[in-house]
Amino acid sequence: MRLARRLRIRTRLGLAFGLLLLLLLVLAALSAYRLTGLSAALNRIVDDQAAIRDAVNEINRNAEAVARKLLVVMSPDGELRVAAYPEIAAANNRLDDAMQRLALVLPPGPRSERLDEVRQSLADYRTSYAEVRRLIEANDFHAARMLLGSDTESALSLFVSAIHQLASSEERAGTAQARELRDQIDVDRTGVLALCLGALVAGAVLAVGVTRSIVRPLKRAEDGAERIAQGQYGHRIAVNSDDEVGRMARAMNTMAAAVGEREAELRRLADTDLLTGLPQRARFIADGDRLLASLPEGERLAVLICIDVDRLKAVNSVLGFEAGDALLKGAAAKLAALFEGAAAYGRLAGGTFAALAPVLRAEHGAALAAQLREEVEHQLSWQGQSLDLSVSLGVAHWPEHATDTETLLRRAEEAMFEAKRLRQAVAVFNPGAEAARALHLSLLSDLAIAIQQDQLRQFLQPKRCLKTGRIVGAEALVRWQHPQRGWLPPGDFIPFAERSGRIRQITDWMLARAVRTLAAWTAAGREPLTIAVNISTLDLQDQALPARLAALLAEHGVDPSQLQLEVTETGLMASGADPIAVLHALKSWGVRLAIDDFGTGQSSLAYLQHLPVDELKIDRSFVQDVDRDPRRQALLKSIVGVGQGLGLTVTAEGVENAAELACVTACGCDLLQGYLLAKPMDLPDFERWLGSTG
Repeated sequence: MRLARRLRIRTRLGLAFGLLLLLLLVLAALSAYRLTGLSAALNRIVDDQAAIRDAVNEINRNAEAVARKLLVVMSPDGELRVAAYPEIAAANNRLDDAMQRLALVLPPGPRSERLDEVRQSLADYRTSYAEVRRLIEANDFHAARMLLGSDTESALSLFVSAIHQLASSEERAGTAQARELRDQIDVDRTGVLALCLGALVAGAVLAVGVTRSIVRPLKRAEDGAERIAQGQYGHRIAVNSDDEVGRMARAMNTMAAAVGEREAELRRLADTDLLTGLPQRARFIADGDRLLASLPEGERLAVLICIDVDRLKAVNSVLGFEAGDALLKGAAAKLAALFEGAAAYGRLAGGTFAALAPVLRAEHGAALAAQLREEVEHQLSWQGQSLDLSVSLGVAHWPEHATDTETLLRRAEEAMFEAKRLRQAVAVFNPGAEAARALHLSLLSDLAIAIQQDQLRQFLQPKRCLKTGRIVGAEALVRWQHPQRGWLPPGDFIPFAERSGRIRQITDWMLARAVRTLAAWTAAGREPLTIAVNISTLDLQDQALPARLAALLAEHGVDPSQLQLEVTETGLMASGADPIAVLHALKSWGVRLAIDDFGTGQSSLAYLQHLPVDELKIDRSFVQDVDRDPRRQALLKSIVGVGQGLGLTVTAEGVENAAELACVTACGCDLLQGYLLAKPMDLPDFERWLGSTG
């Protein structure tokens, strides 16, 4: 087996096939040799039997010829006798020749002994014949006839009978030889079959041995290759031979070792931030899980702090990315110096870092965060310019806020975003805020269903002209009748809808409902009123809104002047794209425009005069308690004067008592809207309210 393992597969296969061929050649040669011998023996038996048969037939013929001539010899005619003698002599010579041929064919042994008996019978016949001839020559015919009729014929008969017995014996001997030859053929056939079976078994054993010596190493190599392909680069294929399979297995082992080394290096590079040398997110999470698992029983608390460098984008845009990289390297160096050997830390992305450290008590987390902020925040000099590094921190506690590093990190990131939003230095994760975010996420899918299933409701709050006292219109407000949560105020879903982009669907729903309401009032012959619909910042960026709204108005046959769109001053200022083009397009279709919540934004009068608006709605913050402060009255009057000076209708929002009404009237406001007049109502209640005030 060891020798076979050292032989090459090609040599092994050649030897196996050569040995099988040799076995076949030996078997063929042996079979041919035995067949040749059996054929020669069979031919010899046939030839011997033919020779014996010919000799016996010759003896019989000559014996009959002698018998006939003996009768002639007994004739008194001397000439006939003289003529018969040569013929008898010739027949006797032929008998001798036949006997000699028979002697040559018969083998020594019992068969030759029978031939001796035939010869003795022939000698007895010739002795009697010689005596008969002597008596005839002596003219003693009577004695000659007596001797011929008794001894000579009897001797000749015995000779012929012996010949027949010899022939029968030889026939039986030939049959026995043929039977022996047939038995030998059967034995040889069985032997050949046995040799064939032996050769087949030997070939099968040889084939199995050669196959196993090749297939087993190949199977081991295949299994090893599959394990290596699965990423088990430490696996090594057993090498038990020096043949091609063994060399292939060694090559695969070498390849696995090389690939494993390269993958380990790639994994190390993938898990390591090239700029700072700190672990990246995945490695930080793995390091954090190992740290948490290794904490002793007395230190089963830990704090995860998420650190984000403030104003990194500003540094990159003003001073270049090299300055930003220097800022990040400085923060990473401070972080490594503070937590080296004591905690898990790493860079998550951009200017965000994280550190996970064990603490004895939960309140130590705040002290650690303060220490970290003090250490990391520093002043950096970059090419003669001074850079102040400031950070925002989010803190999450383990196991209070999460039981694994990944979830804990997500909670700390949420707290960090909250710190940035509130412009705080440090914020601790608040589970209540998480619940609110979860509620908003659930409302996101519910809101889409609400629009499809008509769960939204249109509420109308009337507007009255202060000069005539007539109701001139209403503001359309949306309410949501949630199937599980009941009535939801706009503050619970409108801000979230604006952030998620769902506000466009709500706006389309509100516009369609307002237009259908106006169409229904026109069909009923009611006095024309305007309905105002609020549109969002996203709607101001929708270039297709004017055409879509015009098609809606045309479909229902509504006068565009009966529809008013309200946009907040804050929304105008927050719009990324220039909203003036969209507003002009809306105005060109005849739709009225209004600025809602005026005074809460930071728009300039120069900007205001470029807007194609018809109405200015003063925010509730300027109306509330205006009767108690003369300065606020003066401010309100100034705003009204500015709006009317620009040719705009001025509406006072949120008027809730008579004192406030008196002040806004004195300041010259045109329209009134607020709880003093009426709260928002659904359409049936609004129509009944209109009827009661008419």
